Amino acid sequence: MNEEILILGAGVAGLGAARALPGARVFEAADHPGGHCYSHELDGIYFDEGAHICHAKDPDWLKLLYAAAGDVERISACDVSNHWQGHWVGYPVQNNLRDLPLAERITALKDFVRAIQDPSVDAPANYLDWCRKQYGDYLTDQFYRLYTDKYWRVSMEELGTDWLGGRLLPSQIDRIIEGAFAAPADSQAVFAQFHYPAQGGFYAFFKPLYAGLNITYASPAVEIRSARQEVVFADGRIESYEALASSVPLPDMVRMISDAPAAVQAAAAQLRHIQLLVVNLVVDRPVLSPFHWFYIYDQDIDVSRVKVNSNVAPRSVPPGRTALQCEIFRRTDEPMPVEELTDKAIGDMARLLGFDPATELRAHKAVPVSHAYVISDLQRVAAVDTIIPWLEARGIYPMGLFGRWKFIWSDAAYQSGEETAQRIKGRHAEG
Repeated sequence: MNEEILILGAGVAGLGAARALPGARVFEAADHPGGHCYSHELDGIYFDEGAHICHAKDPDWLKLLYAAAGDVERISACDVSNHWQGHWVGYPVQNNLRDLPLAERITALKDFVRAIQDPSVDAPANYLDWCRKQYGDYLTDQFYRLYTDKYWRVSMEELGTDWLGGRLLPSQIDRIIEGAFAAPADSQAVFAQFHYPAQGGFYAFFKPLYAGLNITYASPAVEIRSARQEVVFADGRIESYEALASSVPLPDMVRMISDAPAAVQAAAAQLRHIQLLVVNLVVDRPVLSPFHWFYIYDQDIDVSRVKVNSNVAPRSVPPGRTALQCEIFRRTDEPMPVEELTDKAIGDMARLLGFDPATELRAHKAVPVSHAYVISDLQRVAAVDTIIPWLEARGIYPMGLFGRWKFIWSDAAYQSGEETAQRIKGRHAEG
């Protein structure tokens, strides 16, 4: 058994580590497992902390999830769209220029041709350079810059390009030109196919996997005494360890270690993330939107992305109702007035989708999420490379999205936990 090993965090990374280290003691700050893969119930419908789907292709991972969830929706061609200045534009926008007014379509095509002919930006210095090279000035300024401002809450110049893999499609010349005149023959979303539990929200993929694990809930760590190999919890409890696996956000971990050197503290202070307000709505109207999810570019609407749960998991929503999961992002140094933003989101969605909030809004609930996504700015890599080796030299092993401070999907988060477990086993074997 592995009782001498401590795991902080019962999210998906912690799950992967704990299942690979039977008997390890897991401590979770929340009163439930799942981390950001947990799903919240409203009016009998489950909503996630963000627009979670499974688009993994690894057969072993899918077998594990299917066995856990039991009944799974298999979406073979996802339907995604963008809302921009009163228009519904196919996703991704650069491959669906036919949905733009003629003048904008012509400008977008001209700028795209100029961009691919310009040899001056072979190695983009930042996300702005990358977009201009891939799509041209018009699409960059009218779409990608606007969405970056709403979603990432920082300028495009501040972002690197290391986070783009698997998230944005690079330019495909034939498809961009064809899409200016005709509808594409197939789904061109980054994730054209995906899987989702038929009932219970995204968390249903993981819920049974926590059975039998040694987890203590509602136990946030407040101090790490690395020299003495001890963790102090908010209730005063002190636990010793021989190895510590942690999915605690990296800056929080550094702050808990009082003897962290100045260079490590300075690196931790550079790491940034965005917070999220999820506004969940149940509307007494069927099929308010045909899409699985859609993006909103309009700057006067705070909501950035809407997942239509009743389309993603139709059997989980009673007939005649639409379930909407609306996402609003803010930096951590920005205010997040929950009630004000919730009321505005309801009004904006009512106008956008055409329902009466006074008579047709059956239920709503706002769920604040303190850590939504890592901001992959130009300082991130160097800061992380300063912090993680210092922690690991002290027997502290960061894992998962926030532990390693790098955007990864849920399958990679679980694998990160498994890999951390193997490293710990290897270190013990050597010792």
